[in-house]
Amino acid sequence: MNGHLDGGFIPVATLDVLDARGRAVVQVDGVAVALFRVNGELHAVADACPHRAGPLSEGDLVGYVVHCPLHTWPFDIRTGQCPRHPGVQVRTYVVRVQGQHILVSASGRVHAP
Repeated sequence: MNGHLDGGFIPVATLDVLDARGRAVVQVDGVAVALFRVNGELHAVADACPHRAGPLSEGDLVGYVVHCPLHTWPFDIRTGQCPRHPGVQVRTYVVRVQGQHILVSASGRVHAP
């Protein structure tokens, strides 16, 4: 799915792309973004760990913390922050659901540590 909607949101997929674990990888302006459904809410982060570019979408998820599959660096999918390494973070994206459509903010954001 392509094209920006008002407010800078891009339709990226429909809910049926989420796997049995509530995950998917979508493209947002050419960047791979991992979607995670936790407690009925969708969260989105850049899919590459800043340490060694491990695919976060393939990592273990415990609560709101995903662990990179390469070296287990943890990242809070709500903030992008790495609790093990202060100041290290991944880009997060605001997610909206309209009907069956998943929309992701085009800009993404990096939270202040």
